Amino acid sequence: MIQLKSIRKNYNIIINNDNQILYSYSTPVAVIHSNGSCYQTNQKYSTTTSKHINKFLDGLKNEKVNQSHIDFYTL
Repeated sequence: MIQLKSIRKNYNIIINNDNQILYSYSTPVAVIHSNGSCYQTNQKYSTTTSKHINKFLDGLKNEKVNQSHIDFYTL
């Protein structure tokens, strides 16, 4: 089951198969995988998107990956 959590304008979390996917504006930019692994895109976006990622991951150990790796979770 897919769930949408709208946190604030342009900051949304989609939960899909227990994976949490952060969308900043309309772009998926970070994932907390159901197994506890955390990923963020290595693509440079706006300062606001960087703030969204930092708030979402909130100090969790994470790996920077290509945008295509983040996009995989949206399929």
